[in-house]
Amino acid sequence: MRISTKRPCGRSVGLLVLVATLVASFATAARAADVQLIQAVKDGDAPALRALLGRGADVDARQGDGATVLHWAAHLNDLDAADLLIRAGADVDATNDLGVTPLWVATTGGSAEMVSKLLEARADPDIAPNTGGTPLMIAARQGNVAAVRALLAHGADMDAREGAQGQTALMWAVARRHPQVARVLLEVGADPHARTKSSRRHVLLCCQKSLGKTEGTVWIEQGGFTSLLFAARHGAAAAAELLLAAGAPVDDTAAIGTTPLVVAAQHGFHEVAEVLLERGADPDAAGAGQAALHWAALRGDSVLVETLLAHGANPDVRLTRGSFLKHDRGAFAFDKFLIGATPFVVAARRSDTRIMQLLAAGGADTSLPLQDGRTAAMVAAGGKNTGLLRLRLAEEQILETVRSAFDLGVDPNAASLSGDTALHVAAGTKFDSVIRLLAERGALVNARNRMGQTPLAVALAPPEAPDGSAIGGAALGRYREAYAAWAASRGQTPTANLLRSLGGTE
Repeated sequence: MRISTKRPCGRSVGLLVLVATLVASFATAARAADVQLIQAVKDGDAPALRALLGRGADVDARQGDGATVLHWAAHLNDLDAADLLIRAGADVDATNDLGVTPLWVATTGGSAEMVSKLLEARADPDIAPNTGGTPLMIAARQGNVAAVRALLAHGADMDAREGAQGQTALMWAVARRHPQVARVLLEVGADPHARTKSSRRHVLLCCQKSLGKTEGTVWIEQGGFTSLLFAARHGAAAAAELLLAAGAPVDDTAAIGTTPLVVAAQHGFHEVAEVLLERGADPDAAGAGQAALHWAALRGDSVLVETLLAHGANPDVRLTRGSFLKHDRGAFAFDKFLIGATPFVVAARRSDTRIMQLLAAGGADTSLPLQDGRTAAMVAAGGKNTGLLRLRLAEEQILETVRSAFDLGVDPNAASLSGDTALHVAAGTKFDSVIRLLAERGALVNARNRMGQTPLAVALAPPEAPDGSAIGGAALGRYREAYAAWAASRGQTPTANLLRSLGGTE
């Protein structure tokens, strides 16, 4: 074949330019029609929509983010526009740049009618973006029973999991307290045993003094939540009953070892706790180191304390591990300094004399100390939280708590492993009213700890020096001022004088 090397004549060039111009103008007109199509749906202009579709506008035209005309109809819940577009052949499973389909948009908007229309047009019920759950999860989270039923009827995967935590539609329904949705899902066979993902996490249990130091930090397992554990966390008592009836284990545990009962107590949902206890939950389960009774005492939930005791909870269950959960304006709920605590000691730490009395009446051994030997009276006499944020209580509260501890059987002369007594503690905290009470109750005013200190020696000790590596220069300066003030008045403090008047010596 011979290829011509002749240049096109002027007439041919003109014809080519004309054809190119016509093609460009037709393309421009088509793009304009596509834009008008999307605008007609936005404006709710049905006549314009019909006219544009009749002139051949692209029914799957996309805007800049990949959204089609049908996405807009679903977003605006325009059933008539959706019907026109579907009849014109619109792609019901088109995804925008985020992977969102019109069905996903309709479900998010809460329109069961639009969801049903798209499903009847054979929309895939399980297409989901990477950043969110399936349409069934969304409908379950909203409590949209009609949409849930429609999705299930069209084959939605009832046990599909979202990518981040592995949560299911049933978990969402339970967590948002939608028992009607939970019932529908369970009736069609949703798995009540499914768990979220679990992973290891390095957490702080107490008192890390500076960055980079590992004191008080441990590795824990987290996650592994079932729908029943979500019910306990979010106070979904009705859903908890449904799950238990469907075969969920009442004492199933999360990855860290907490049971639903402990989780309910952690978050103060005694109604869920009552449901679990009635179904035979172990009142003393403490796989994560704390029992439900510890959390009830910490929260001051006297109703739950009474309920747990009525169901046979051991009032002397011991704390075996701290918790990374926070309480008291950011302070640790249970730090390592409370290891060995009974609920009675926890109540004393909180200055909750009502719960102390309930526990004592329930058979608690009020003399049981912490792992380090401190009694409930000594913990109360400290008058502060031992976590990162120190919470001082009023001296009147401390006095009443210590008095209650003694009235309920705590020995005023019991000593910790370091040899400190409650009087040593009160001397250190400068609670003079507590010192007077201890003297009245027969405390030994000159008992010596393992360092050879008497309570008076403790009262005369200088302010505790800060950790220079963790505290900056300003704090160090304040310490020096406090030390100078102490040095100037050494031996003349009211607490020291009080102890001397009681016969105290160094």
